[in-house]
Amino acid sequence: MSTLQTLDRGLEAIDIVSRRAGGVSPAALADALGVHRAGAYRILATLEQRHLVTKGEDGLYRLGSGALVVAGRFMSQYRSAAQPVVQDLADRTGHTAFVAIADREESVAIAVAEPAARGSIGISYQVGGRHPLTQGADGVAILAQRPAGPSDGVAVRTARERGYAISRGEVQPGTAGVAVGTGGSSVTEVESSIGVITLGSPDDLPVDDLLPVLREASARIARLY
Repeated sequence: MSTLQTLDRGLEAIDIVSRRAGGVSPAALADALGVHRAGAYRILATLEQRHLVTKGEDGLYRLGSGALVVAGRFMSQYRSAAQPVVQDLADRTGHTAFVAIADREESVAIAVAEPAARGSIGISYQVGGRHPLTQGADGVAILAQRPAGPSDGVAVRTARERGYAISRGEVQPGTAGVAVGTGGSSVTEVESSIGVITLGSPDDLPVDDLLPVLREASARIARLY
């Protein structure tokens, strides 16, 4: 499929700016894009007009407020698209289900569902709840998708080997959970995981039965981005 070169370069420019926390100069952007400096200025001027980038007092360009607006709209659409998948997972497993994403060094629940046939006792897992990535099956499953590093804990290394993570009440005492990653190792993707949580210990989770359903749900979530 053919692409529009100008549009493609503009999108690539946004990606480059997003990767440079300290900002990027027109000259550096021109080098990264392989274009003349005048071309880089035109691209930046267009993006600045749309508030997708902004020029600082130091002359460097960083993401602008427009990028935040687009990101917010994306997350709203992502949450809406993920919710049916999470509800189906909850109904099929009989456990509270969730999708969590990485926000810097924290895991944030963005979609939660309880099974339609809920018992008298359940788990209250709130959308927006957050905790360190190093805690809970959701966070560990996200970390396990990243390239191996010397700072990886035992839980992350084990999850990377197994292809899933188990929680043992680190976030909510008296609960156990299992989660799998949904992809997102690239900086242009959402780092997320999907899983279920229940009252009890890891021994109460039929992991072998849950994994095929979790992996199917993970594939559906991965197709959202």
